[in-house]
Amino acid sequence: MTDVEFDVVVVGAGRAGTAAAYKLATEGFEVALVERATQPGMKNVTGGVLYGEVLADLVPEFPEEAPLERQVVEHNIRLLHGDAEVAVGFRDGELRDEPNYTLMLGKFDGWFVDRAVEEGVVFLPETTVRDVTQKADRAIVHTDRENGDLPCRAVIGADGVNTTVGRKTGIQRTMRNDDMALSVKKVIDVGRDTIDERFNLAPDEGAAYVYTGFPEGVPTVGYFIYTFEEYISVGAVGGLGTLRTVGDEGYGDAGTPLYGLLEEFMELDSVRPLVRGDSLQEYQGILVPEHSYDTLPDRQDRRVALVGDAAGLVLNKGYTFRGLDYGIKSGLVAAEAAADCAADGKWDAFGRRYDRDLDDSYVMAEMKQHRHLPEFLHNERMYGAYPGVATETLRSMFSAETDADGLTWRQAYRAFRRSDAGPLDLLRDGFRGLRSL
Repeated sequence: MTDVEFDVVVVGAGRAGTAAAYKLATEGFEVALVERATQPGMKNVTGGVLYGEVLADLVPEFPEEAPLERQVVEHNIRLLHGDAEVAVGFRDGELRDEPNYTLMLGKFDGWFVDRAVEEGVVFLPETTVRDVTQKADRAIVHTDRENGDLPCRAVIGADGVNTTVGRKTGIQRTMRNDDMALSVKKVIDVGRDTIDERFNLAPDEGAAYVYTGFPEGVPTVGYFIYTFEEYISVGAVGGLGTLRTVGDEGYGDAGTPLYGLLEEFMELDSVRPLVRGDSLQEYQGILVPEHSYDTLPDRQDRRVALVGDAAGLVLNKGYTFRGLDYGIKSGLVAAEAAADCAADGKWDAFGRRYDRDLDDSYVMAEMKQHRHLPEFLHNERMYGAYPGVATETLRSMFSAETDADGLTWRQAYRAFRRSDAGPLDLLRDGFRGLRSL
């Protein structure tokens, strides 16, 4: 054994990194949790839904004492086409048996790090990682602190999509535009009673809304509304590859930037009544990974493992976003791999063990199952032609002036013939849609 300051250094105090540090500390490891911001959650603006029981067995105080917002019992998908909106909503009492909660990450991350510190984690805020090196018998995290080298047996990189740990160790290249999306979000003060009335919710119930189809025909740009205890979160997400082309000359020159699209979205007739509020609490943006299973970057080297966003572990299913629980699960897998290495002394096998165990987890199983979904969601017809067909058909069904124009199937057929999609397109897209699910 060698003289090292810590068994494991975790870089990044989001959910993924804190979960890894917490679990290791509860098992008696010496752990440092390094965070660039002055406090946990300061840079996290992705707030959404934490799905599943991934924290229930780890933290005894979860969910009773955690700063959770509302339990999500209703999901809504909204397809936009011009001034029309086609809505699909799902509400089921059985969802109350599932621990799916909206989170305000600034509050939640602070609470989670405090629990980790209570278990013995050494938290180092306001610390920037400059480099990560690996020796024959150790790894060293080089920081900007005075005497800031942190020698350790293994490193867990949980430092986001532009991971310094991944780049400095050579595990990952610099991310391309096609590998990333931009997310911008507003948190608006609405008030508990107004939220309950506006969204038809009981005081402890939450709802999630996902929108597509604005601007018409633009793929991979979507919008969301989440209900918190007293606030609502409304935001937009767009792939950087797509955003470069939105507008006459593209995003970088004269095209409409994502925050501009969010403002226009919030002024739509069907959206405006839902997002009215008293005051703006947050308005920030963040880069998030946008990979399919087949384009996931490398995530390990000998003594280094990348987790969460740093490993590209985010899945946009079109009707929901998965990432918060994926990050936590990957952090736990990394902690378990470190424990295995401590048991037999083979710390050089840390990265390989993590990679193997992650491949066996539900995270990779779900990403593999939906490996074709990103390609399907890049189809422009999903954001223009098909919502247009649905809108025109429904308009014919519900309009007194056009209801006698023919049977519904004939109205739908005529709408399809007037769209930009052909029969072969419909067959191909139907096959791709089934395959992606």
